[in-house]
Amino acid sequence: MTDEQNMLRDSAERYLRENYEFASRQNAVDSGKALDIEHWRAFSDMGWTAMTAPENADGFGFGLADIVSVIELFGYYLVREPLLESAVLAGGVIAAGSEAARALYLPGIIDGSIIATIPQRDSTPLTLQAIDGEDRLQGDLQFVPSGGTASHVLAPIQHDHENHWAMIDLSQQGASRVAYKTHDGRHGAHITVDLLYDDGCIVLSGTDADAATQALYARAMLVAAAEGVGAMQGALDSTVEYTRQREQFGQSLSSFQALQHRMAEMLIQTELARSLVLAACRAWDTQADNASTLALAAKAKVDAAARSVTQEAIQMHGGIATTNEYKVGHYFKRMALLESWPQHRDALIAEFIQRRQG
Repeated sequence: MTDEQNMLRDSAERYLRENYEFASRQNAVDSGKALDIEHWRAFSDMGWTAMTAPENADGFGFGLADIVSVIELFGYYLVREPLLESAVLAGGVIAAGSEAARALYLPGIIDGSIIATIPQRDSTPLTLQAIDGEDRLQGDLQFVPSGGTASHVLAPIQHDHENHWAMIDLSQQGASRVAYKTHDGRHGAHITVDLLYDDGCIVLSGTDADAATQALYARAMLVAAAEGVGAMQGALDSTVEYTRQREQFGQSLSSFQALQHRMAEMLIQTELARSLVLAACRAWDTQADNASTLALAAKAKVDAAARSVTQEAIQMHGGIATTNEYKVGHYFKRMALLESWPQHRDALIAEFIQRRQG
């Protein structure tokens, strides 16, 4: 790793360890806050919102393999703020967009004044309709992750048999949302759009938009997988610590061989998943021929392994793990949501099998 990468990782670990304690996170969740603005400002000040932005736009120009350890930390500390959706995913599409779109939106992504999110992979695109002599952009985006937190949504549009990506400002009249809490402590939303069309919102069109769609959701799978590895590590560390402290029959639970074997299996699953995710991120950064297939494999592996690891963690903690005040159950909740983001694991496994057979 370069000095810049080490500095980024170290600053992320130090800040989250000192400022993102689980108790304070839960206080923010219980208060109903969709976003902790102090954390968001700190993320921007430390350059996290510029991690993958191009260097010619005042970003660091890091690839996914460069920041995979930072993404893992977001899973480990159960970070609620949609930094990855905004800076890494939506920002990646904008960086590949037109010069006008880059000039309009990238500075806001980098300085944190724009908080963007993306819809699920199977979302129905918005459409352009001629109504009373006006072109109106209309449609619904259902179950948008972090849609209750974002200032903008990167939305797919379909018109005249051509695909587009557009940035929709959710504060403008004609863009409405019904926000709701999700079980991982975040705020999703159903978003309804009925706007007078302005082509200034278009980021990409045609074949460029098609290519960006494939890249966006492959990157989203890798981001979700890396976050999942962090959650697995957090569940494992919590379990090891708990079994060292808890005693039965006059000795710590960690001295029981049966539990040692179960925790060893948790470690093996976590490290296997971590290695596959890192390999997939490196393949993506180097544009390897099998990069998109590896992204599917990494996401499918993490989905299965994380469910197993977090369930084991809950079982070895006992009833305390199911309480809202204890963090182990929250790793399971986050992973349960990530299983369906950006698409359900059954769909991505079917796609992986189809590619292998083809």
